[in-house]
Amino acid sequence: MSLEEYRKRNGILQEKVAAEIEEVKRGESAKNMLQLQGILEELKNSNIRKNIPLYYPQIIVDSWDYSDPLGIELMELAALYEKI
Repeated sequence: MSLEEYRKRNGILQEKVAAEIEEVKRGESAKNMLQLQGILEELKNSNIRKNIPLYYPQIIVDSWDYSDPLGIELMELAALYEKI
């Protein structure tokens, strides 16, 4: 995967995380607001700079349901980030 493809996929996931934050604000999601805000910040940072450590995968593994679709996509993106 090229850096450009990573950035495109990262942008899509940033939109999804931002939408999830809005759902939490409306009471439509039970996810943790602080976790989501931290994940969004890491996505933004990793889209700008390479080789920064990502902490959100550990948050997802420790506290999200293993079958959560957003969590799965975020974990896949983290794996791709490590390869670029």
